[in-house]
Amino acid sequence: MLQRLCSQLRRLKHRLQLTHARYANLCNRLCKKCLTVFRSSWKPVWPERYVTEHSYWVRSTAPAEALWKTINNLADLDTWHPLITRTNAPYGQNAKPGLIYRAFSRYLPVSTQIFVERVLPGELLSVRVFPLPGVQERATYRIVSTLCGTCVLYSITLSGWLTPLVWPVVKPQITQVATSLVQAAEQATAQPKKAAHVSRTGRYHLPPKNDIF
Repeated sequence: MLQRLCSQLRRLKHRLQLTHARYANLCNRLCKKCLTVFRSSWKPVWPERYVTEHSYWVRSTAPAEALWKTINNLADLDTWHPLITRTNAPYGQNAKPGLIYRAFSRYLPVSTQIFVERVLPGELLSVRVFPLPGVQERATYRIVSTLCGTCVLYSITLSGWLTPLVWPVVKPQITQVATSLVQAAEQATAQPKKAAHVSRTGRYHLPPKNDIF
C-alpha cells in the first residue's frame, strides 16, 4: 500500500510540476494522515494470558438519574472510586466522547490518562485508561432498569503484557467499584435536606432537631 502511494505521488509530481519543497510538504501531510488513521484503527491482539475480562452487577435503590449523575460527574470521581484519589477535571465537567483528562491512582505516583470513548446519556459510559506502557484498561458503566429496580453493570478489560502482574494488585479495589458507585448514589439521594424550610408567612426557619429529614 505504501509503495503504491509513493508511486502515485511521483507521477503527481511530474504532472503538476511540483517543486521539491512542495512535494516534500505534500508527502509529510499524507504520511501524518496515514499514521493518524492507522493509530486510531489499529488494535493489538494479545494472547489470552495477557487479557482479563470481568463484570460486576449490583442492584441499587437509587433512581437511574442519581446513578448517572454520579457517573457523569468527572470532577467528583475521587469521592467514590476506590482506585482514584484526584482528577484534573474542572468542577461540573461531564463526560463527552473524545474527552481526555488525567487522574491520580492510589498505586502510581504519576497521573494516568483517561480517554472517554463512548457516552449514551443516562445509560452507558465507556472509558479507556492508560496507566502504564504495558497495560491498558477499558471500563464500562451501564445503567439498566429492571422490574426489580435499577442495576449497575461494571465491566473491565485489562490487556497488555503486564496484565498478569497488575490484576492481582488492583483486584480488591476493582471488585468494589460498582458497590462504591451505588453507595455514593444512594447516600446522595438519602442525604438530609440542610436547606431551610419556608413557612406560610414567607420567613425561613430551620427544621426541628427531632426531624429525621
